[in-house]
Amino acid sequence: MERQALLKFKEGLKDPSNGLSSWVGQDCCTWLGVGCNNQTGHVIKLDLKSQPVCNQVAGSVFCKELTLGVELSPSLLDLKYLNYLYLSYNDFQGIPIPNFIGSLNRLSYLDLSYASFGGTIPPYLGNLSNLYYLNLSTFLINFSVSNLNWLSGLSSLQYLSLISVNLSKASTHWLQIVNMLPFLIELHLSGCELQNLPQTLQFVNFTSLSVLDLSYNNFNSSLIPQWLFNITGLTNLHLSSCYLKGSIPEIAIGSFYNLQSLDISLNYYISGEITEFFHVLSGCSNRRGPIPKNIGNLSRLEELDLSYNKMSGIILESIGQLTELTQLNLFSNSWEGIIYEIHFLNLTKLSSLSLSSTTNLLVLNVSHNWIPSFDLPLIEADGCQLGPAFPAWLRTQKNLWDITLKNAAILDKIPD
Repeated sequence: MERQALLKFKEGLKDPSNGLSSWVGQDCCTWLGVGCNNQTGHVIKLDLKSQPVCNQVAGSVFCKELTLGVELSPSLLDLKYLNYLYLSYNDFQGIPIPNFIGSLNRLSYLDLSYASFGGTIPPYLGNLSNLYYLNLSTFLINFSVSNLNWLSGLSSLQYLSLISVNLSKASTHWLQIVNMLPFLIELHLSGCELQNLPQTLQFVNFTSLSVLDLSYNNFNSSLIPQWLFNITGLTNLHLSSCYLKGSIPEIAIGSFYNLQSLDISLNYYISGEITEFFHVLSGCSNRRGPIPKNIGNLSRLEELDLSYNKMSGIILESIGQLTELTQLNLFSNSWEGIIYEIHFLNLTKLSSLSLSSTTNLLVLNVSHNWIPSFDLPLIEADGCQLGPAFPAWLRTQKNLWDITLKNAAILDKIPD
């Protein structure tokens, strides 16, 4: 019965690349994208994300995208044990998501993202009480919701992405609904035409939330609400281009202890003092420890600024592999050890160098006749031993206009 259901499902699809040519024979568990339970043999997984199908002809490999579309057949209802449905990046040509999807009550994973579904998201999806992953992100402008009340039925949800879905009709209640999902870990609502960012929230229920992306919504010059900073488990907070205004609210030390990524860029009306805000961020546990050993693999890195943290250990020689680096700011950390010429070997584009150690155990050890590969306008060194002789290599820096040499252990005359 399940094999026949899959064949009926196939009849409603376009398959110009013949990617479903493997859907023949009696054992449907060997078909492309079909997964079965090893013990019962029932179909539990359908993974037809658009992917290249490659064939080798005369020694050359030719790949075509697997593009499905036309309709979703209700024969899927005969897959009684289906718990995983993945149809991302296929082309369903603007048809609405069919209501019967809400009857696949064993589904725990549903991804229909960027599959060109249109119309209104059916509220019947709220019947999928076992869902822990739901992704309906889109690039169509006519994909929307009438409301988000159906989300309250997805009490097990851990991942929700509705990127670019038009949620304007849910602007007044989206937060109250989302706040009812206690196990939510990631929430992606970027570019959803939300216009209301409530300033108060009686209690924060989604205490498991780690990733929150509300970027590219027009919150009508709202203030940044205090409740955002009560979500202490956040590792990623993205509020870019949201038309926010005013000052950043006061934050208790330790509130953002787990924060790894914060983006509040392109909010041109945010104003006020930020010193206290950054002081709070300085207590984050992720800003501690040594420089990662694989830092040299960031071959396109242009700016590296680790200033004012609680980092320690040596400054790795692999820094010298960052050939695109223009700014190297390692100020006010607990560095120690020796910096040699090899640290700067390939930094030909460097225009700013800032070194500082609170331990006074950092030593710059270069030869007297060293000529750097860079020409710096700005050099800043504090608690870094450059002496005892005055550094002769400074004479080669013809564009220098700002220089700080503080606690540099120099026992010499300043040369003319």
